[in-house]
Amino acid sequence: MDGFICVDKPVGPSSFSAARTVCKALGVSKGGHAGTLDPMASGLLVVALGRCTRLLEYLPLEPKEYEFTAAFGAATDTFDAEGRVTARSGVIPTKRQLTDAMKFFLGEIEQTPPQYSAVKIGGVPAYKMARGGVSVDIKPRTVSIYSLEMRGYDADEKRADFAVSCSGGTYVRSLAVDITKAANAVAEGHVSRLRRTRAGRFDLSNAVKFEELSDAGNYFINASAAIDQDRMVTINDEQKANISKGREIVINRDGLNDILIAFDERGTLAAVLKKNNGNRYHPNKVFV
Repeated sequence: MDGFICVDKPVGPSSFSAARTVCKALGVSKGGHAGTLDPMASGLLVVALGRCTRLLEYLPLEPKEYEFTAAFGAATDTFDAEGRVTARSGVIPTKRQLTDAMKFFLGEIEQTPPQYSAVKIGGVPAYKMARGGVSVDIKPRTVSIYSLEMRGYDADEKRADFAVSCSGGTYVRSLAVDITKAANAVAEGHVSRLRRTRAGRFDLSNAVKFEELSDAGNYFINASAAIDQDRMVTINDEQKANISKGREIVINRDGLNDILIAFDERGTLAAVLKKNNGNRYHPNKVFV
């Protein structure tokens, strides 16, 4: 079973654990996932099955869309509800203050990931160092916020609900904290709910619920349906034979991507091809 499954991951399990559960339910020995979700986050998780784990890096996963809730009154070291409270404030940003602040977080922005993040410092994930009590200097990075919308505000409950469309690498936890601070400098906040609803062409509406994994086979996505069309190419049997021996092949088509996913004439996944010179492509990953 080589393909993909979209899963609605619940709050609790890690992305790795969720992917493993999906593979076990389908009787697949090899699997992986695209776009890690924190254990406290729920929503869309794209799981690769079988040989398609080697295609994860080529999936069209942007833009990404999330729904999240910012809870006001306390800051945490993880920027979410699972962390240790580091500061408290009785000041709650008003709806108008939040709306005005949101304008500064559209387009390309500089963002510093949380200490508890998967950003690697000297090859070690920052969250592992943070758990060991080591504070690290994480450099700001440029990310893109395509849209940002407030969908609810409750001063009594000390929270606001948002929806965001953003580039890969965006930390929604940092975004929520930054908006809170921009709205009112003495306010404190963290993310109490985070849910991914879309990643590129993959949508939560087409995801199987975790408690219904016995029906996961009905949500199976073929590799050819998951890859962008401009990366796909069909090869004949002679080209397929050459690829199987590690030989370059010529693709006579203009405007081709530097990386192509090749399928044979029966629609079977054959190889990942990398452009060498002109229209000559070298087999980078071979599946035949």
